[in-house]
Amino acid sequence: MNAAQQAESNIELGELSRTSELGPVLDRLAVQTRYVVASGTSLGSKGDEQEVIRTSLDGVTARNPNIKVSAKVASNHGALLKKDAPAIAEAVRDVAGPSAV
Repeated sequence: MNAAQQAESNIELGELSRTSELGPVLDRLAVQTRYVVASGTSLGSKGDEQEVIRTSLDGVTARNPNIKVSAKVASNHGALLKKDAPAIAEAVRDVAGPSAV
């Protein structure tokens, strides 16, 4: 992607991630879902805007018992897989249940 396409993609992703757009989709999830939440700041973020976005998960988990936060880790979303693979693996094991271990 060129820079303009990347910017457009990021804008669209932000729009689709709004509580008003994503909330109803998450509310209807009927399968076990786990989040590993990155708590680090993201490239280009200003102030605590990432943390404000993350707080929307509180409402989602309160409304839908299928969705839980498995862990909150220090990485940002760009380093999550690299630095926090064990937390992700634990979330997968939690959803898969004891028969998958």
